[in-house]
Amino acid sequence: MKRTILLGTTLLLAGLSLQAQDSLTNREIWYSRTFSTEYVSGLESMLDGEHYTTLEETADGVLAIQRYRYQDGALAGTIVTLTDLVAGGAPEGLSIQGYQFSPDERKLLIETDIDPLYRYSYYARYWMYDREARRCVALSDTTGPLQRLATISPAGTHAAFVRDNDLYVVDLNSMAETRITHDGAWNKVLNGATDWVYEEEFALVQGYAWSPKGTKLLYLRSDESQVKEFDLTYYRGQLYPEEYRFKYPKAGEENSQVGLFVYDLQATTTREIPVGEGGPNEDFYLPRFGWTPDDATLWFMRLDRLQQQKTIYTLELPAMQPTRIGLKPKAVYQETSATYVEVTDDLHFHPDGSGFVLTSEKSGWNHVYWVTLKTGVERAITAGEYDVLSVAGIDAQGKRVIFTASMKGATRQEVWAVGLNGKGLKELSPEGGVNEAEFSEGFRYFINIRSTANDPPVTTLHDGRGRLVKTLKDNAKLREQVARFGWRPKEFLSVPGAADGMELNAWRITPPGFDSRRAWPVLVTQYSGPNSNEVLDQWGGRNDLWHQLMAQRGYVVVCVDPRGTGHRGRDFRHVTYGQLGKYETEDMIAAASWLGQQPWADASRIGIWGWSYGGYMSSLCITKGADVFKAAVAVAPVTNWRYYDTIYTERYMGLPKDNGDGYDDNSPINHVEKLKGAYLLVHGTADDNVHYQNAAEMVNSLVRANKPFEQFAYPDKNHGIYGGTTRLHLFEMLTDWFQENL
Repeated sequence: MKRTILLGTTLLLAGLSLQAQDSLTNREIWYSRTFSTEYVSGLESMLDGEHYTTLEETADGVLAIQRYRYQDGALAGTIVTLTDLVAGGAPEGLSIQGYQFSPDERKLLIETDIDPLYRYSYYARYWMYDREARRCVALSDTTGPLQRLATISPAGTHAAFVRDNDLYVVDLNSMAETRITHDGAWNKVLNGATDWVYEEEFALVQGYAWSPKGTKLLYLRSDESQVKEFDLTYYRGQLYPEEYRFKYPKAGEENSQVGLFVYDLQATTTREIPVGEGGPNEDFYLPRFGWTPDDATLWFMRLDRLQQQKTIYTLELPAMQPTRIGLKPKAVYQETSATYVEVTDDLHFHPDGSGFVLTSEKSGWNHVYWVTLKTGVERAITAGEYDVLSVAGIDAQGKRVIFTASMKGATRQEVWAVGLNGKGLKELSPEGGVNEAEFSEGFRYFINIRSTANDPPVTTLHDGRGRLVKTLKDNAKLREQVARFGWRPKEFLSVPGAADGMELNAWRITPPGFDSRRAWPVLVTQYSGPNSNEVLDQWGGRNDLWHQLMAQRGYVVVCVDPRGTGHRGRDFRHVTYGQLGKYETEDMIAAASWLGQQPWADASRIGIWGWSYGGYMSSLCITKGADVFKAAVAVAPVTNWRYYDTIYTERYMGLPKDNGDGYDDNSPINHVEKLKGAYLLVHGTADDNVHYQNAAEMVNSLVRANKPFEQFAYPDKNHGIYGGTTRLHLFEMLTDWFQENL
């Protein structure tokens, strides 16, 4: 089959040849604001659906929450400034790092003093600001420990937060504080917050939910006392290093024991919700839970440990009593798979309580389904050979569902609306590229961010039918900067994978003065993880600017999405089940072999690099593909799936005791004897996600095999390896290393 290279959008390239161009440097990319991207910060829709707020500086340079009209995007006033907060009683130096309106929008919950915990979670101080009284008071004692996850109730009368692993409620009239739970303890029990693995792999951080009228709190209790601890060492320039211990369940090991409880604010009673189906040692997950539109009816999702059966239950609560006797959840939806079922945030209830929508891969493609709440009857709302990527919600007044999909190709993403009856499909977003939309209350407007591989993000305001109202941010300055530094267009192409007839999506960036008759060194970049996508018609930010730098240094940079990645249906994704790394590596080797046959590629100088799963893949490619790849960089790689967490690893691999060969056959530590080329291993010593243990075991295996390699460790850095000049240092090192070894 002939493989045609397709040019991506080239808007920013117009006139490049008419202006002088500067050479990119890592300092410009990683340690300057030269390539900063403009976005609408702190975007929140107000309840009237006619206004939205942002967090930005005023014309006087004061940080403020500003109010704008959706109708025309015009400024409609200032909600509050830092000066107002100080004048209202807040201390000097207070900053606004997050905010939430009360339901009547007369009060604001201000978030400040953020102290990161893990990927999504953090500690903070919270302040309540009364807009009418212009008074600012602390939500809780400012001399005590920081809080977490503060929210205002739907009734606006109370707020809840987590402190020291216990859940608290505050009466916003009297500011009196009530402690709901009393057994929270570090590395033992969490109430209202989730453990490390739920946060990382289910993206579930807030472990509680208000009922619609704010009369009850449904919360998750996690007993992690039997979960084994992992130790991190922090050096931080101290005489004696600091030890940090946290619960991390590795594949096949003990998970937290979880349960759901309901606290009634009026009765001040707590009731346990029955969630299990088996004995006391039953192992399951509760990855999602909340309330239906009925204030007395909750719902929860239950997933077996192998994540092959997902059941959604509802439970109607009678008058509250401190007991669980007599309560029996009702299963309203169930899905099973021989591989795994996905957990998403796509479940949305119709406001009238008649049913809900969610997505499922059961047809072979991810699509939207309607489920009737009383009967559990299902019907498909969308269909076709494309994947729905997310559901924004149900527009009840318009009788439609709003969702994003890759309907026009795996490299693109559009925003769509379709009737609840499955009719009237309409594209809402601008044509081409990747679109991400944030809708107003009531879905009457949305703010869209669109970019392409060769054009920076443009933020636009639209009405609910997609009509453009106003361009809010066009990133004209960034467009000028990348043009000044000689941006080379990304070109999209398809390359052969290892499976017969299988074409893989790819892109390439060519050097200035590219001559297709000359053989150039090739640098392959990839991530390759399950349901991920790197080959997108989307602005790639600073990472792609580094790829541009490498192109300026004379490399053809190529990115490939192998089997297992997203936007191409269930079978393409799930083929890797039970043997992560096998088919991805075969595809990457096949793609690199094809690249080496092209007249513009030097087959003796093909390198590969990646981060996290991409680092895992780089390590497999330089070993299993030693005859194809000359050099590889692995940043923060998994090197043995036995070292990674339960939820992620077992979802794709099953249990180690049941699939030992699957775990071992594609672990890089077991293939080091094949290494021929140059290999650089980089890892942060304080990586709480992919532990430095992975790097240590890879080093041990390489040493035992007497293989030469290079290694660099970043003390006290986590999985992101950032802060200060860290990224600058890292990419300067990668640039020099590839120039020396490729």
